Amino acid sequence: MTEENPPLLWVLDYAIPDFTILGEKKTLSGELLIASRQLFSFLQGEVVRSAFIGPGVVKGQVIIKGKPVDVEYLVGAVIFDPTKMRPREPIPVLDILNPEILDPLEQASVEQVQEIIRTLVIKKGSVDDTGQILTITTEGGLPRTLITEQHMVAKNISLISGLKKARFLLGGQKNRLYTPFKDAMERNRFSDPSRIWTFRIDIMEFEAFNPASFGEWIIIEMQTDPTASSSSSQVVESEFNSILSYLIGNRKYFIFDD
Repeated sequence: MTEENPPLLWVLDYAIPDFTILGEKKTLSGELLIASRQLFSFLQGEVVRSAFIGPGVVKGQVIIKGKPVDVEYLVGAVIFDPTKMRPREPIPVLDILNPEILDPLEQASVEQVQEIIRTLVIKKGSVDDTGQILTITTEGGLPRTLITEQHMVAKNISLISGLKKARFLLGGQKNRLYTPFKDAMERNRFSDPSRIWTFRIDIMEFEAFNPASFGEWIIIEMQTDPTASSSSSQVVESEFNSILSYLIGNRKYFIFDD
């Protein structure tokens, strides 16, 4: 992974009926936070799947015996059926139409806008002005004319940096989602394969995150180089590890205080 293509933080909503969890089929709904460079396309025969690859966390809730139960999983990939994203299709739905996409490395910028300021002035005497509103003439006095004058003023607007946006959203509104992600990064839990899962929205269950399981898939984005010899499983493993390494190496942008 190059400096020119760093990971983004994707925050997405989901609502999945008949999801297998705790040995039962339940409606699982909640939010997903994942660090990924892009949305990948996987192909196996005529089956097409979309996927995010990278460290992430799934927070959700199911109803068991009439009571809400919180669900939390660390994930290394998210796979879903893109045809289920069509507006007229029934759920399961992963909301990639209106996600929060955060780039903590994005720099603050300043833009200049022009603002028109209109003022009202009163002029005395015989006045001929295109901005004239009305003229009042009193007995024995000079005419008084109410006129508008326009001024163009340049103003600078400062746009906040990506890091500040991430701090504001994740440290505030999405703190419940960001805290386990941050904790897992600080405790190096993403390096422990026994703690990481693949969020299989397409088959409605969690699977152990095992790059070898991706060996039968073709990653469309990786087919542009005809000389490439890496298998899909090697690509997934390398992608995950490089993103994790990048997050740790740039921790001040991705791992910050709430």
